[in-house]
Amino acid sequence: MKRRDFIALGAVAVASGLYASENGEITTSRSVDAEVLIPKALNFDPKKLEGISEKMILSHHQNNYSGAVKRAKAIEEKIVALSSSAQPFELGSLKREEMVALNSMILHEYYFENLGQSGTISSQSKSMIEKSFRSLIEWENEFKKMALSLSGGSGWALLVYNHRLKRLENIWSWDHLHGLWDSEIILALDMYEHSYQMDFGANAKGYVEVFFKNINWDVINSRILAIR
Repeated sequence: MKRRDFIALGAVAVASGLYASENGEITTSRSVDAEVLIPKALNFDPKKLEGISEKMILSHHQNNYSGAVKRAKAIEEKIVALSSSAQPFELGSLKREEMVALNSMILHEYYFENLGQSGTISSQSKSMIEKSFRSLIEWENEFKKMALSLSGGSGWALLVYNHRLKRLENIWSWDHLHGLWDSEIILALDMYEHSYQMDFGANAKGYVEVFFKNINWDVINSRILAIR
């Protein structure tokens, strides 16, 4: 979708989502979409991952990911119920928390989807990575170093396709509020401690190495193939 079309669509959505109440105040007709804000099931057997325990994956999925989905839904409900006379800072605070919860939900879904140790890298994926990083080895080394710069703290290491520059990029994300606009996620690695501490303790490097052994290349290939 072109930017001008997106802006026009957004204007229509805003206009249709607002209406005047009887006392002349502007209120929202937004409602919570219960069909969207539900956790997605794992698309792989956690028992079959190499070097990552079923216990850790299930804890990560059930507590951290599902918890983000529940928070997103709860915040949506608060926004819907917010009085039209609420102060800007009240709405602003909720909107910030909404972004944190939704981004956490979305990034976790990319992360779990690209796990599963399936397939091999396609010629198209290999070619695109080499075009952007000169070689697979250079891409992998850069990605791993970037991920380790987040160890002991929190954040995400992401391989994305940058539509503006027409190339793949390794993106450092300190939390759920950092990202690169106009890009598509190709590979997501959760570097929050909850994603590895149960199995690896403080050994973030061991976790990153094992993560690469468990990449679902069928998913990565399909994401790259879908780039327009």
